[in-house]
Amino acid sequence: MSLYKVGPKLYRAGVSLTTEPQLLPAGLSYEQFKGGQYGRFVLTGPYSDLPEATTRVFQILSEKKIQLRDDYCIEHYVNDPRTTPPEQLITQILIPTA
Repeated sequence: MSLYKVGPKLYRAGVSLTTEPQLLPAGLSYEQFKGGQYGRFVLTGPYSDLPEATTRVFQILSEKKIQLRDDYCIEHYVNDPRTTPPEQLITQILIPTA
């Protein structure tokens, strides 16, 4: 999973957990996800298609005049690239909406 903000170009890598971890390695931190409403788009294909897909997602949101909120966008990588052919990779692109 990756989290990013487009404006300030802020990126974070993350994993989802069901409970707060008790011991974290140095350099890692825990942050509880505050949630909210997201528009969900799905890309089926190689990760190299993500920049073009994300650009198209923002075009669609702009055309439909969907208001965004200042929060992290999320790329959720649904399947494992080690065992899934690139053309079958599924990525959920989640955009924070107001």
